[in-house]
Amino acid sequence: MHKKDYIQRQFEEFGRVLALILGSKKQKDWEKFEIEIDEAIRKFTSLEIDAVEKHNDEEFEKVVIKNPALSQEQRKILANLLFEKLEFYLQGDDLENFVFLKQKCLALYSYLQDNATNNEFDLDVHYKLEILKEM
Repeated sequence: MHKKDYIQRQFEEFGRVLALILGSKKQKDWEKFEIEIDEAIRKFTSLEIDAVEKHNDEEFEKVVIKNPALSQEQRKILANLLFEKLEFYLQGDDLENFVFLKQKCLALYSYLQDNATNNEFDLDVHYKLEILKEM
């Protein structure tokens, strides 16, 4: 029961942080947007965004996807934040970083979908995978 309460509080706090990130995105305040994403990833996963983005596919799988220290909830939070950062690269016409990050998002969302139990189907994960595949 305590773990469920902790997870619920963590998602509520993440919701507030995501609202700030989306507000910065809507206002096109990309400097604030990037700072807030960096802080959120560090806070919710203890990972550094620069390191996560620079990992090759093998390192990304080891450090993020198969990392036993990260919970499924933390992976989902990270996936959502990386997904939002894709817009940052699109707005800056940084197609190289966009493509690399898109591949990481696809790998992470695929892992989340493939490792969900029958009772854990997540419509958000499903739709984001579809969006990523169409990009």
